[in-house]
Amino acid sequence: MSTMAWTPSLTLAPEIEFENDTENEIQREIHVVLSKFVNINRLFWPMLFTTLIIAANCLSLAAFGVEKRLRTYNNYFIINLSILDLLVGLNLITSVVHTYFGYYPLNQVFCKILGGLGQAVCSASNFVVVIICADRHRATYDPINHYMTRSKHKAIFVNSLAWIAALAFWMPFVTVWEFINDFDNGHHCLRRFTNIPGAYIVNIIVLFYLPLVLIVVLYLRIFRKIRKTVGGKHFKNTMSSQGNKNAGVVENDPVTGDMRELSTSSITAPNDIHVAMSFSKRHGHNKHVKDFENTEKRESAAETKKAQRTLLFIVLSFVFSWLPHSIIQLIYAIEPGLIVSGLSRSAYLFLSWLAFGNSLLNPISYAITQPLLRATIRNMMSRRGRDRLQRTVSP
Repeated sequence: MSTMAWTPSLTLAPEIEFENDTENEIQREIHVVLSKFVNINRLFWPMLFTTLIIAANCLSLAAFGVEKRLRTYNNYFIINLSILDLLVGLNLITSVVHTYFGYYPLNQVFCKILGGLGQAVCSASNFVVVIICADRHRATYDPINHYMTRSKHKAIFVNSLAWIAALAFWMPFVTVWEFINDFDNGHHCLRRFTNIPGAYIVNIIVLFYLPLVLIVVLYLRIFRKIRKTVGGKHFKNTMSSQGNKNAGVVENDPVTGDMRELSTSSITAPNDIHVAMSFSKRHGHNKHVKDFENTEKRESAAETKKAQRTLLFIVLSFVFSWLPHSIIQLIYAIEPGLIVSGLSRSAYLFLSWLAFGNSLLNPISYAITQPLLRATIRNMMSRRGRDRLQRTVSP
């Protein structure tokens, strides 16, 4: 009986062990497959996002390169912004690899140097938006002097200020500081200032909140000027009733509030000019007379409208992209426990990557607001358009 009792156990044991081993092997295979899927998914979306940033800004810069009509004074600010956003995309390549492998792929020397450069590029990109707002502010409040003093050399000089200021602040604040203190960045290339709440807050203020305050103040002043001057249509209507068939000599531009001509013939007609000036003097519109006499020394209404619309899209993309991440960073700098315990890693990574989405939204904004840029990109991407562009640029 002992043999009968022992034999079944001897025969069933291998079957049970086989079933257990098979089940464990299946679970291990499922775990490996899921891990590979998670890793691929973790790699795919950041890589796609980074590729789109690089490709979009490369297309914008290529369009500015092949189409001379795009290289206007206003677009030199856009070109500078495209260069900075392209550098942001290139700098994100190490972040993609970091996200996939779970550790920083380069050594600490590169971590310190690229850390300072990366902060400088992002900061310069944000301050270029401030510069664009400041330029539009002057164009709105002092259109004649703005138009007469602007040049491509001036645009290049003003744009270079954003680079100089950003590098002058961030390289000492990040790179030099970490080298002097021989700071251990660890496997994740952590920054020195993240360990010091006050320095962390300074980082957030300079990177986002200072540009945000300047942009809001400048843009609100521009908007207030536009709203204030839109009501000046009475002068336009009265002027229209004073002339003959060329009576539409002047219109009040709703963007800048400046008097503009509607037809070249009306500007060159002495009688119409006399009527306009006489009416303005009788009604105390001396400023309008001065603007009317200098009507050709300013941006066209179409150029002004396009610049204002481009600025609006750039400001909205800047605020939409950076505000959520900057709020989270500020809370973390004050009380890390609120973020660590209250926000999942996936949500934190999403908000972090959203901030860099500004570098993708910017070139989309240019394409939306500038028909010539859209047409140039479309031509570059079509065979017929490439042949036409090649014939255009070839000597």
